[in-house]
Amino acid sequence: MPSSRRRFVRTIAAGGVLTALSGCTSDLEPSTATPLPEPEPNPAPASGDPITISRDYRASSKYDYYPDTAEIRQRTGYRKHVNESGTTREPIYEREPASSWVTRVGGTVAGAEAMATARERLGVDSVENVSPGMGYNDGGERRVMLGYEVWPNRGGETRTPAVEFEALVSAVPRTVTANFQFEAATLSGTFHPVVEFRQRYRS
Repeated sequence: MPSSRRRFVRTIAAGGVLTALSGCTSDLEPSTATPLPEPEPNPAPASGDPITISRDYRASSKYDYYPDTAEIRQRTGYRKHVNESGTTREPIYEREPASSWVTRVGGTVAGAEAMATARERLGVDSVENVSPGMGYNDGGERRVMLGYEVWPNRGGETRTPAVEFEALVSAVPRTVTANFQFEAATLSGTFHPVVEFRQRYRS
């Protein structure tokens, strides 16, 4: 993956993390810590056994699928109408193409399930500094980015997750197939998780 593409994916995959940590990171001063060698390839495709997950939205008051227009409508509120007959409420919806909804929402679900599966396979309750990201399209293929973050500081010490990078890659499912059941149909998406090695410098 070209470096510019990697930076872009990294931003959309972990935007909240980058924003939260922006106050304690700095690229203006050189670090005295010795950078760890990046594994090859980076990001690395996950290699664990595949999993399939399901979510049932048939009784959901939040999402509805409309096959005639191939869109998902999310109920965000109601608009009141008052007339001589009384007050009625009209639902207000945000509309999104079903394909992008599966990538966006399905990617979040797939990322969380991939991480939960990896923790179970590794036999740990949590994996500090490993964060699942949102789904994205890469040349027509749905992917999920998981960030493996290490923190070299200016004293030469490096904080790393409790599991090794290669062990995480082997534990994360190589595919996550997500099925979303609606009254009208079942929408499906298969995601290909990748794990990215990231070094964050801070004082």
